[in-house]
Amino acid sequence: MPRSRLGELEEQILLTVLRLGGESYAVPVARELGRLTAREVSPATAYMVLRRLEGRGLLVSSVGTPAPERGGRPRRFYRVVDEQALPALRESRNAMLALWDGLEARLGSS
Repeated sequence: MPRSRLGELEEQILLTVLRLGGESYAVPVARELGRLTAREVSPATAYMVLRRLEGRGLLVSSVGTPAPERGGRPRRFYRVVDEQALPALRESRNAMLALWDGLEARLGSS
């Protein structure tokens, strides 16, 4: 039975792909995630999570044209499957908001 909940890194990678718009591949996803969160994620880790999200039906991928700077190897581009990913992201966001509800004063808002 497939998991229905998103893990933290899965959620962050999915949000990053959504933020980048269109199609993206592992290197810019890892770079943008690091820029936004100061979380160091290697392109290899981003690629592994992208593949896992694709396996769950939240992303689809396509293979680009071979790039000479990559030794003729093509890049794999990913894009969000709105019908699957957006409800999962909403569910994840709502769960976090429910946990935060009533704790803002105690934890501080910065």
